[in-house]
Amino acid sequence: MFNTVFKKLVLVYLIVIVVIFAVLGISLMKMFENYYFDKKSQVLIDEGQKLNLTVVKYLNGQVTYERLGLELEAIERFLNTKIWVIDKMGYVYGVSSKSETKWIGRQLSEEDIINVLKGNVITKRNGYDEYFGSPVMTVGIPIFVNGKVENGIFMHSPIYEIKETLNEVYKIILYSIGISFFIATTMLYTISQKISRPIKEINQITKVIASGEFHKRVSIKSKDELGQLASSFNHMAEELSKLENMRRGFIADVSHELRTPLTLIKGYTKGLMDVELPENKKDEYFKIICEETDRLTELINNLLDLSRMESGSNTLNIESFNINELIRRNILKFSNGLEKKNIHVEIEFKKEPLWVAADRESISQVIANLIDNAVKFMNNEDTLTIDTCIKDNKALISIKDTGIGIPDDEIKNIWERFYKGDKSRSRQVKGTGLGLAIVKEIIKSHNEDIIVESKVGEGTRFSFTLRLSEKL
Repeated sequence: MFNTVFKKLVLVYLIVIVVIFAVLGISLMKMFENYYFDKKSQVLIDEGQKLNLTVVKYLNGQVTYERLGLELEAIERFLNTKIWVIDKMGYVYGVSSKSETKWIGRQLSEEDIINVLKGNVITKRNGYDEYFGSPVMTVGIPIFVNGKVENGIFMHSPIYEIKETLNEVYKIILYSIGISFFIATTMLYTISQKISRPIKEINQITKVIASGEFHKRVSIKSKDELGQLASSFNHMAEELSKLENMRRGFIADVSHELRTPLTLIKGYTKGLMDVELPENKKDEYFKIICEETDRLTELINNLLDLSRMESGSNTLNIESFNINELIRRNILKFSNGLEKKNIHVEIEFKKEPLWVAADRESISQVIANLIDNAVKFMNNEDTLTIDTCIKDNKALISIKDTGIGIPDDEIKNIWERFYKGDKSRSRQVKGTGLGLAIVKEIIKSHNEDIIVESKVGEGTRFSFTLRLSEKL
């Protein structure tokens, strides 16, 4: 039943509102009831204190019994309260109306009367129902003569009058709660919709993206946590879209890279089947087939290496070695390519030897990939500069070329797997866009940093750090 966030929010908020309003309503009603009874009893006590003087004068013979009766009757009419005056034995000798004369001469033995005759002021609700036939509120006040309690006054006010007034107050409270409940429920519905709608939208778009449509985006514009979630979701969708585009581009690139050598291998294999093919041609065909096979092997090895590194299953063999010597060996590997383009190589080693702690084979691959990348995008008679130094207690290795450079909008993408930048330019350069991705993963696995600085037309510098080590 409650299988959506919206329904759960509405239910929870509704329960909270009902509980709060119920507690608030009961508290207000009780508070007003106590307040009204306290005020009413205080009025009766005040009037009783004033009546006290008249009773004392009567006891002293200063006023007549008739005068006392008239004053009692006036107060009854004014406050709608029945008044009894009792002596110190508990006998009623004064009442506020003629209908109450039946109580004159009767001795009352109530506990309240005993407390009043002891000098206490008492207030009581629902205590004299048997006398008046309906609930009353009673106030008892002692009368002191020369510091001693001689008489007492009891004032009985019908509770139905108080209840009628309280009922009007209760109606106002309930009416206010009803209006507040309606407003709160409306706001609750609106807020719940506002909270659940984005979640529902994200859920729907997630399903769309899962089906392969990466162009969908969440249209939430708020700046709260939901807005941040939507922004993160859209960023994720954008990255997935980029990854999908790179995947498609990679498939196209790899397909091209695979198709070309396979086509050549197939063509030259068929040529070898020609019995009339001269021996010198057969040797040339075998050489081409071997070269193309090497290209396929390199491509597959790069893919396997990158996959292994990204999965975290690549184990590093950390050892101490001279990074300068490793650089020299890698330069020799590219001597043919450097000589072919007549590239001038400058080596600047600030410290000789420079010992580092790293995986020798992996770092050799980093250096080889960076040199190979530089040579590919350098023009004839350009300069390749390789230098090493110590900076911030780290070995810093830099490989700088004076080639064509990388545009600013492409620098952030060069580390992504399968990325080849300008396609029109990349088609003229061998490679699948895996070299720099492998470099990034190797340096990352060493917990080191690599940065790139480039300017179009002036060249590119790649710099990475390694941990220093002492010679073993």
